[in-house]
Amino acid sequence: MQDYNYLLRFPFSNQAKEYISNKRIDLLSVDYKILEKVKKFLITEINQDYKTLEKYWFNISKNDDEIIAYSYVMIYPLSKIILSIIDNTPLTQSFANYYQKRFLYFSKKEDIDNLKEIIKDICPQLSYNQEKEQYFISLIDLLTLDLGEDYKLQYTNLKEGNIFFPNKDALLEFLSVALKKRILRTTEVNKKEVPKSFLEVSEIVRKHFLSTQKAREDFENRFSGKLSNSSFPPCFDKLYNDLLSGKKLSHIANYHLAVFLAGVGYSYDDIINVYKHAPNFDERISSYQVKKIIEKKYSIGNCETLKSNDLCVKDCKVKHPLQLLKKQKND
Repeated sequence: MQDYNYLLRFPFSNQAKEYISNKRIDLLSVDYKILEKVKKFLITEINQDYKTLEKYWFNISKNDDEIIAYSYVMIYPLSKIILSIIDNTPLTQSFANYYQKRFLYFSKKEDIDNLKEIIKDICPQLSYNQEKEQYFISLIDLLTLDLGEDYKLQYTNLKEGNIFFPNKDALLEFLSVALKKRILRTTEVNKKEVPKSFLEVSEIVRKHFLSTQKAREDFENRFSGKLSNSSFPPCFDKLYNDLLSGKKLSHIANYHLAVFLAGVGYSYDDIINVYKHAPNFDERISSYQVKKIIEKKYSIGNCETLKSNDLCVKDCKVKHPLQLLKKQKND
């Protein structure tokens, strides 16, 4: 029986490629419902916190429904086609970042012995030293992968021309970067050979991404310094005040609020002081998460993303919360 659970976790694996290849997919015959899933993924889910999708994805595999599993496995390769048509580097970067994080999240939950297949899929150049119980790669092979600034060589682990990975975390971090680089190497698509339905979805995704990107740029150009909480959009105003009143927020709500606060000028200390009001505040965990958010400069969620996470509280007639700030400025 096909392991749909594995395919859903690692849709970029050779096993997933083989599964799709055996289906003998013709782009002209791709069901529009699957393309709708691809569109929704690229517009909303790609910007979500990947951890919140775990239950959603695994409920599908547990049903052992091949039709449903197939449609979700197809999201990855069809998204790559759509992204090739759009040819927008920041959007492709978001796509690669998403799967890099998903890989790390799911693989860290598995015993290293259960990851042998996906390890070889991502980096065939890796070898395993039975005596040391460590994976390693030759320095020459590593350099040919051209991982750039995303992966810093650790020459302290260099022995006889090979780089050894001392533990599982070090190995997975390397593999995640190798995977990201592989995803970023998109193949060119001849638009004349692509079905009209793909071009239509591509245009919708492209316009949506450009509109949210413009909203973000408008905010950066028009606003400077720390934004007063009295000017917060309704969705973030509610989260902010709920937190100050001592209400426990969900993980996804905490994430989006922290990203918003960082995006509108709140410093690390400012954000930590806000989260100290949370009933489940843990300074060590909060400190790590807030630093990561500030360091990575995550984008503030658009309205579709916030709605999909039940964080929207009012129909503001905009596509991105930052557009409300622009309206305030004009008023």
